[in-house]
Amino acid sequence: MAKPSDSESRKIGAKAEAILHYKINPNHWSFKQETGNDFGRDCIIELSEQEEWRNHKIEGQIKGTKSPIIVKNDFISFPMPVKTIEYALGASNAFILFVINIITEDIFFQCIQKYFIEHPELFYKLDQQTINIRIPVNQNLTINDALLQKWALKNYLKISENHIREDDVY
Repeated sequence: MAKPSDSESRKIGAKAEAILHYKINPNHWSFKQETGNDFGRDCIIELSEQEEWRNHKIEGQIKGTKSPIIVKNDFISFPMPVKTIEYALGASNAFILFVINIITEDIFFQCIQKYFIEHPELFYKLDQQTINIRIPVNQNLTINDALLQKWALKNYLKISENHIREDDVY
């Protein structure tokens, strides 16, 4: 009788999620793992500011890899399914792609809405299956999380299919 078998992709994904959970700074972040069906979001991370919870959150998609594609020592290139990108673009909180090297435990991150605001030509590629998202190597949670904190304070409004607006929240 055949038994269910484990997969390498499940193991890599589980390890990546565990790395993010234990490496996120608990002095100002609370990590909440998604349960149930996965529609594109794996976690919600809430920011504590001056020892208070003010409902500033980021949503996250966690992707693990043993060997991220590093281009010219400047950025990580990671293919993201368009259906997940469209889900992310509909979020009003910052939606972050976390790419985690499970060997070195480096955590690279990119805000999907901010990325599309900075690269509006990508809206015309949403009819493809995947789009490569570039993450600067210095957007590394192992270095610091100041940029993540800044993004947690932003709201994003989808005005049309080809336009997203970013608002500061203070």
